Amino acid sequence: MNRGILALVTSIGCMSAGSIQTLANAMHIPHLFIQRSPAGSPRSDCPPTSRVPGTDDYTLMVRPPIYLNDVIMQVVSEYSWQKFIIFYDSDFDIRGIEDFLDRSSQQGMDVSLQKVESNINMMITSLFRTMRVEELHRYRDTLRRAVLFMSPATAKAFITEVVETNLVAFDCHWILINEEISDYDLQELVMKSIGRLTLVRQTFPMPQNASQRCVKHNHRINNSLCDPKNPRSHQLEITNRYIYDSVLLLANTFHRKLEDRKWHSMASLSCIRKNTKPWQGGKSMLDTIKKNGVSGLTSFLEFDDNGSNPNIFFEILGTNYGEDRGRGVTR
Repeated sequence: MNRGILALVTSIGCMSAGSIQTLANAMHIPHLFIQRSPAGSPRSDCPPTSRVPGTDDYTLMVRPPIYLNDVIMQVVSEYSWQKFIIFYDSDFDIRGIEDFLDRSSQQGMDVSLQKVESNINMMITSLFRTMRVEELHRYRDTLRRAVLFMSPATAKAFITEVVETNLVAFDCHWILINEEISDYDLQELVMKSIGRLTLVRQTFPMPQNASQRCVKHNHRINNSLCDPKNPRSHQLEITNRYIYDSVLLLANTFHRKLEDRKWHSMASLSCIRKNTKPWQGGKSMLDTIKKNGVSGLTSFLEFDDNGSNPNIFFEILGTNYGEDRGRGVTR
């Protein structure tokens, strides 16, 4: 801050982001926040940060709002599920789907919840040790319809364990919902599962024209990252895609400010000196970032009036019933 800051780009958890958001508001520093969820688990909304009414919020949410409540409701309604169990890993904040649980209850759905501990083998073993045979049969029937809110790693371990212990049958249908499921994870999960598997993840539509994909406005995207045929383009974590596009957006904004000759030099800021004033050009910089978007690795990055990125796309992938472990995946 002593050297002067154009903007902050952070990819951290909610608690750290809240502290930086307070600092950014006080010093008028645009803050592009890319929410990172622990251990690859599905995201939950960050709690709102209290700020002085009537002041500008200098934090922009680069990753779009979380729509998992709407997604899960749409998917289970499409399949006409009325009774199912939700498994979630220990890193997922179950409060993130409170809205869905309320709506499902109002619609008369019978929804059970079960937390999956890190030691999955011990969890399954204790089931067999504590349940009577008839209880196990009833539990096995409950597992015919399940929704998983897990990281891909936990989902792989969990599915492997329940398949090997014969807790699920070939007529089961499981849905895994997580924005971050790579193509590699997808193939692994399909190989390990039986019955029917449906996966819901975030996707990033890219222009089919290669020249449109790799050259956007004033910058050139690395060819290996924007070519859909290159494996590297499918291995990028979602958070890293948003970091890339955030830097592109800031570079474009800086370029635009210089062209318009409306640049305010970056002031030296300090939290220690009481007479430090906020950066004079911060509001102008924030407004220019919000007015202009950028085409990049996440399709199109822009911000609405609330400072959130409105552009998000999901795809639903899955297998049909069948004993063939090498079955194909359809969209």
